[in-house]
Amino acid sequence: MKKIFFKNFFNLIFNQGVNILVAIIATPILFQKLGESSFGLMNLSFSIFMLLSIIISYGYHLNGPKRIAEINTSSSIFNFTNDIISLRLLIALLLSLVIVFISFNTNIFEGYDNIILFSTPILFCEAIHPIFYLQGRNNLSVQALLNFISKIIFLGFIVFFIVDSNDTYKVNFVLGFSLIIPYLFFWIRIYIKNKIKFVLLNLEKLIFRLKENFQFFFSSIAGHLSIHSSLIILKLFVDDNELGKFALANRIAIILRMIPVFIVQSILQNATKLNKKNQQSLNDYLNYYFFRGLIGTFIIGLFFLIFSKWIIILFAGKEVLYSSDILSVLAFIPFCAMLNFKNLLIILINEKKEILNKSTWLSSIFMILITIILCYYFTGFGLAFGLLISEVLSFLIHTYFLNRSYEK
Repeated sequence: MKKIFFKNFFNLIFNQGVNILVAIIATPILFQKLGESSFGLMNLSFSIFMLLSIIISYGYHLNGPKRIAEINTSSSIFNFTNDIISLRLLIALLLSLVIVFISFNTNIFEGYDNIILFSTPILFCEAIHPIFYLQGRNNLSVQALLNFISKIIFLGFIVFFIVDSNDTYKVNFVLGFSLIIPYLFFWIRIYIKNKIKFVLLNLEKLIFRLKENFQFFFSSIAGHLSIHSSLIILKLFVDDNELGKFALANRIAIILRMIPVFIVQSILQNATKLNKKNQQSLNDYLNYYFFRGLIGTFIIGLFFLIFSKWIIILFAGKEVLYSSDILSVLAFIPFCAMLNFKNLLIILINEKKEILNKSTWLSSIFMILITIILCYYFTGFGLAFGLLISEVLSFLIHTYFLNRSYEK
């Protein structure tokens, strides 16, 4: 099991390592070419589409890998996979039409409507994202390769074709397409190799899948609100210049925030199997990675606290004191998020949908209230500390509801 964990974790870390390397190269290029204001609006648009992408996932990024790991026959796996991709493509199409309608008929995205419109490919790359399938098959090395190819395409484009702030709308557009291309080739290869036909969901199956995963979908919206709504909230209280500086630090923090997620993804399949055999073995297994995860994320937080100034220079190409101060606070988000590690795994393994729903939505509501209040009084610094507090509150809320379920 340790071998499988390290294999999965290595692939996920390699995957994120590619993201970090590309970010180190791309961020200073974009920050300097676009300027602080346009850089902030580009990241704001990306955050909006990250929130929309969770609608497309429809909760299957949470329980999809577990479901695939439990299925014994290839035909059943591909039937399930086909249903999920069909559902996601349909949702992506509907959301794209809504975005186009809003952009042309309202002033909601005034000042950056072009960036929003050209970000729609992100929705379709999410629809065909194969992570749920690869994670369920314990084959995350393929995901790492696909990510590497897409990031090389993206990097080549921004280096040669982004000139100034007039090109801001192109960034998210090419990011979406650089992901769609390798994902599409992957699925074509899988379908041809296994002699499978892609069939759209009929109405009966569509309704079944929508009902089946509604609670996971609903809870995942709340979870992503907590992670990706920060720039949207900050936009209410600061100008585009400060938004851009905060977005610079936040981009690094989001990369770090994935570390606890990777640990969860790396052991979910093994934990699912242990859950069926022995509860004590499962508890020992979770504790093993929980305490090591806490120590690791705390050390990472200290490292980014001490070297925040130089890390921002590395990412921005120049010294930005505001961004380095924000990063010093946000660096401890992975540690705070790691506190909830065991709760999330127990909930996912046992498919405790109601607990996940209550916990994530209550956590999200508290997060929005806390960050809005702190943003109002302290702008970006208030938001940074609000995000830390929200992670701790999320842990306490999940623990409370999980403990109550055992008492009943």
